[in-house]
Amino acid sequence: MLILGIESSCDDTGVALVQDGKNIIHNTLISQTEIHSTFGGIVPEVAARQHIIALGNIIKEYKDLNLLNNIDGVAVTKGPGLAGSLLVGVNYAKALSYALDVPVRGINHLSGHIHAAWIDRIERIQFPAIALLVSGGHSELSLLNSHTDRILLGQTRDDAVGEVFDKVARSMGLGYPGGPIIDSLSKKSNHHIRNLPITNIVDSLDYSFSGLKTAAIKYIDTQRDEYGKLSDEIISDIAYDFQDCAVEQLLIKLKMAVNLHNPQNIIICGGVAANSHLRLRIKDIFKMEVIIPEPKLCIDNGAMISAAAFFEDAFSKETQLDLDIYPSLNLDEL
Repeated sequence: MLILGIESSCDDTGVALVQDGKNIIHNTLISQTEIHSTFGGIVPEVAARQHIIALGNIIKEYKDLNLLNNIDGVAVTKGPGLAGSLLVGVNYAKALSYALDVPVRGINHLSGHIHAAWIDRIERIQFPAIALLVSGGHSELSLLNSHTDRILLGQTRDDAVGEVFDKVARSMGLGYPGGPIIDSLSKKSNHHIRNLPITNIVDSLDYSFSGLKTAAIKYIDTQRDEYGKLSDEIISDIAYDFQDCAVEQLLIKLKMAVNLHNPQNIIICGGVAANSHLRLRIKDIFKMEVIIPEPKLCIDNGAMISAAAFFEDAFSKETQLDLDIYPSLNLDEL
């Protein structure tokens, strides 16, 4: 089944053609990072307007390449995400559905991230599986009994881990997005000393990153007060310390979930799954196979939406030309 996937939940515009949920035929991603970096974060209205421009250009490209002739359906992110951005993607998808006379179905963005693990993969992923979804907007642990049976085990009670990376980077004047910058600078640290706390909510699989965020920002302020300016060495040491604590918090709950539910596989997905320290630590801890999509499939993209639509058998149901958006959609909602 050839599915056109459209992703526009935040600030990246993704469109992809995927065959049978695994084989990418064509994949296009337009990032708005450079635009939003000048603001230090995402501006929702700007993001929505940029999606209008990007999707128009991408769809024209696909039409010119004759890539729309044989598609079986259009899958589009319906939530969660920024309302304006979601509306742009959903309306483009419904227009394409009508024009090409193919069905359209709305897909949960979070399910898309999880199903990125199946793309370009030959080996079978076995259920039950534990999925750790970590990004700028989400930090969630879930138990997957099947492609459509998902149980939320734990989530952040305050900040998402990717959001905290951005805020800590901003406090050091490092720019946006903070995750890749901190990941890179942490590798330059020669003093792996832990000055920051690790938060572990007792008897729960929930996360809390606000304490780590506050402690990191206060520590940065004390270093600035003491030295006047943060040296490159201090910045790299703080980057390592913060990143190590954030990753350790993620792994504490992941280990708890694995011990409780004895999964066949572990999936790590979402933008923060591209973090090199997280990838390295996970390989050291778990004996079972840990599946992490390649970095280009960890960030928001259209291919993951196509994959989710296929494996959830979304097109066995009738078309959704009346499809609405759901900015606060939960992980366990199809």
